[in-house]
Amino acid sequence: MAAHTDEAKVAQSREVLLDVAERLMSQKGYAGTSVSAICKGAGVAATSLYWHFGSKEGLLAAVMERGARRWFAALPRWDQLDGGVQARAETVVRGGAAAVGAHPAFLRVFYMLALEDHDDAAVAELIGRVRQRAADYFRSLIIGMLSDEEPHIAEAAATELTPFAVAYSDGCFFAAKLESADLYRMYTDLLAALRALAPAATDRARREGTGS
Repeated sequence: MAAHTDEAKVAQSREVLLDVAERLMSQKGYAGTSVSAICKGAGVAATSLYWHFGSKEGLLAAVMERGARRWFAALPRWDQLDGGVQARAETVVRGGAAAVGAHPAFLRVFYMLALEDHDDAAVAELIGRVRQRAADYFRSLIIGMLSDEEPHIAEAAATELTPFAVAYSDGCFFAAKLESADLYRMYTDLLAALRALAPAATDRARREGTGS
């Protein structure tokens, strides 16, 4: 029983450190958040932080990994949804809007980290990994929307449209924070924009595929 209790306390201590670090970094940025401030907020000694994460950089990696895991788990996956294209698209729109609203601290940490002036290769790798996951998510969604096309056409068009979708989604977060924008409406507009852009993207994919 004692061993289980100790394990629970260790796990709880780790989660508290992650919660406090995410909150403080979302307010002050990574560079502006000190180890001492994190430990004070968590009510633990600095040795506890280093025991769990090895370093401030290790803590940041854990914050980003946990945040990304929660964020992407909240997003509906096209291939796991029931119904036709319209029904699935509606579920994705609602889920996307809800996920942005439910994970503001992680998204703030991510964007602040991406905008900070630093030369840390490990931080750059973290940012790139989260960014790639976002791109992969939108690419799979667009491929699903283009299910009536031949697979190689849908994939080529999705590759072209993905950067737009990711950039628009970035804007949704900032609009919600700066202007209290309606996230559901904005993601509905993103869906409409992708539908409007898709014919030209698929036409280009066909032309490039035939070499004409």
